Amino acid sequence: MLRLVVDTSVLVGELLRPVGRQRLEDDRLELFVPEEMRDELQVELPRRVTAFASHRGLRAEDVDHLLDVSFRSVSRSVNVLFRPVYGSLADEAAWRSVRDPTDWPLVACALALDAGIWTNDQGLFGTGVPTWITPTVQGWLDHNPDR
Repeated sequence: MLRLVVDTSVLVGELLRPVGRQRLEDDRLELFVPEEMRDELQVELPRRVTAFASHRGLRAEDVDHLLDVSFRSVSRSVNVLFRPVYGSLADEAAWRSVRDPTDWPLVACALALDAGIWTNDQGLFGTGVPTWITPTVQGWLDHNPDR
């Protein structure tokens, strides 16, 4: 099992594609988001789906369907970690997140769970927690068949 805290931008990007939703729902991944990121997702996902639909000329009903499918995928595959679990690590996570102080909840969750962070944000590199990009997550899945 690969335990990861998922950055909002990665999560939204994965939700926009069927292969991404399939990857998110893979039972070999144990995925988490801090509660702050869950709230951010509620705003960011509809914004990104609307932009995605506009760019691809999708109909309004397609947008509604994609939002529904995406939110169901999140509820099936991503666990929300609440602040009491990681809040005591806020100070440590903040000094580790010097490149972007708003990333501290991701770092704190990773520390609390002894997990990596799935991100494409280079600001999280060098925080002292393992960082994974989508190709390395997929590589791990490809090399660790179902058990």
